Formats: sequence, structure tokens, C-alpha cells
Amino acid sequence: QESLPSLAEIKAAIPKECFEKDLVKSIAYLIWDVILMVILYKVEPVFELAGYPGMIFWYFLVGMIGSSIFVVGHDCGHTTFSNYQWINDIFGHLTHGALFAPYWPWQKTHRAHHTFTSHLTKDLGHPWITKAKYDTYNEADKFFSYSVFTAAFRWLAYLIIGLPDGCHFYPGSVIFSNFKERIQCAISGIVCVAWATAAYYYFGTFPLWVKFYVIPVLSHGFWLIMITYLQHKTDDIQVYEDGTWGYVRGQLQTIDRPYGFGIDELLHHITDGHVAHHFFFTGIPHYNLMKATAAIQQKLEPFGVYRKEKSYDFLWKFAAITNRLQYLIGEGTGLLTFAKEK
Repeated sequence: QESLPSLAEIKAAIPKECFEKDLVKSIAYLIWDVILMVILYKVEPVFELAGYPGMIFWYFLVGMIGSSIFVVGHDCGHTTFSNYQWINDIFGHLTHGALFAPYWPWQKTHRAHHTFTSHLTKDLGHPWITKAKYDTYNEADKFFSYSVFTAAFRWLAYLIIGLPDGCHFYPGSVIFSNFKERIQCAISGIVCVAWATAAYYYFGTFPLWVKFYVIPVLSHGFWLIMITYLQHKTDDIQVYEDGTWGYVRGQLQTIDRPYGFGIDELLHHITDGHVAHHFFFTGIPHYNLMKATAAIQQKLEPFGVYRKEKSYDFLWKFAAITNRLQYLIGEGTGLLTFAKEK
């Protein structure tokens, strides 16, 4: 830890304008994302002409743009959408609710993920599985936890069932510690249900609701799981315990992954600008991430601790790493690494 630059030194290397929030710009990006989503729904019949392969690709694109909308809403939760908390909360509920993600509860657990990145027990929203925990899994547990085919369902399982941090929809969940948080949970949950209900009445029938709302929400979940997984897992990632964890050390276990093909731009650089985002998650809006990333890269590379992996084969990487990196070894030593048995 002592040989690493301090948080203040890293921040000093970043141009000050990267920390400026622009409400008009934030809304403009959101409008752009919504326009793209509307276009995808308008041209959906064209994809249907190609049968199941066409629809799978359509859902793939819809999930990606849904994730783009989520990234803008995610800025709301980090207070980088605007300088006004009430505006952040309104737009955060609009964007998250549409994707069936309760805004305030997820804001709390996601804040813990950023605050304690790569801490074995305090890094919420991103479970670190130890060998001892893995050994309790049966084959069904392993399939659900490590199969690419279940990724679309794991996001909703996290939010609704509460695996592993607690239910984000239930005010009595272990996530919440006071009355205000429980009221916020109820409000955010009602917003999600309102969006889902509105979608049902808009599409008119249950099959169309599933086709045009439920499956797109699941597709967004797939993208979110994949993005998050690739941001924080690679063969030499380190996970720490009390006594060895530190903020800078933890954030350095984050990886910038360019996906290419224009995807990074569409996803507002949450893929290839994630190191900067993690260090200063309450300070840098998504549209300033790449300028901040260039500065952070220049600052960290002399220390040999900046992580960046080109991931144009992101789908293959997700599948391969999920299969290969399943549990951590070294619990109790202060430093855990992935067992690589496959």
C-alpha cells in the first residue's frame, strides 16, 4: 500500500473539468438512449423476419441500450447526473424503475461496492466466493452461479430474492438499518411495479408483455452481469481482508475493458473507463470518464498497477473466465486469489 500513489495524488493528476457536472448534457445523453431504444422497438418486425436468431440479436441489442439507460441512471445514484439531489432522485427512479431495479436500495448496496471494492466481506453487489463457500454448492448451485445461460436471471435474483446481500424490494431486508431507508425501499419498489404495470397495459396481453418487457429486462440483466463480472475478474485479481485492504489497493483491482465496435461509446464508457469511475464514483460524470482515464493511466502505469485488457471478444471472455475462475483461495491470510483449476 505504501508504494502506491495516494488517492489525493491520483486526483491531482486528473483535469479539474472532469469533475464538473452538467445537467443539460446528462439529460441529452438520456434522450439519445431513449431514442435508440424507440428505434429498436420500431424496427423489431425486421428482426422477426430472421426468426429466432434475429430475435436473439434484437434482445441482445435492446439489453445493451437498456444498460446504456441504466448507466445514466447509475450516475444519478452516484450524484454525478446533476448538482441537485432531487433531480438525481427523480431521473434515477425513472431510469431504474423502467428496468425493474429499485433505485434507492440499489444505490445503497452499490455504494458499498464502490466504497469497499475487492474487500472479501464488505464488497456488496459483487460476491466473492471462497473455497469454503464453494464446497457447500451442489451441482445446481454451481450451474446457476457460473453458467452464462443463467446470467440473465442472476441480476433479478440479486434484486428480488436477495442473493447474496438481501432483497432490494422488501423493506424488512437486512440491507436497511432505519425507517427512512425502509420507506425509500417501498417507494422505489412501487415505482418498479408501476413501470411493469404500465408496460403490461401498453402491450395489452401477457405474451406481448413478456416478449417486449420481461425478456428485454432479462437481457439488460445479462449485460449488467457480464459488464460487472469483466470489470472485476481476471486471473491475477487480488481480494483482501481486514488488515490488508485499502481504498486505493482495492480500486486497483478494477479493469478497463474496451469492447470495441462502438459499444464503449454506446455504454457511456462504463466498460473502458471503469477504473476512473471506481476511484471517483461520486465526482466524475460518465461523459468525462475518458479524459480522466487518460490521466489516471499516465499516473498509474509507472507503478505497474493500471489494468486494461482489450476485450473485443467480450462474450467469449465472459464465458471462459466464468468457467475458469470460480472460487478464491487464501482465506485468513489477508490476500486471496482465484484458484485456476480449469
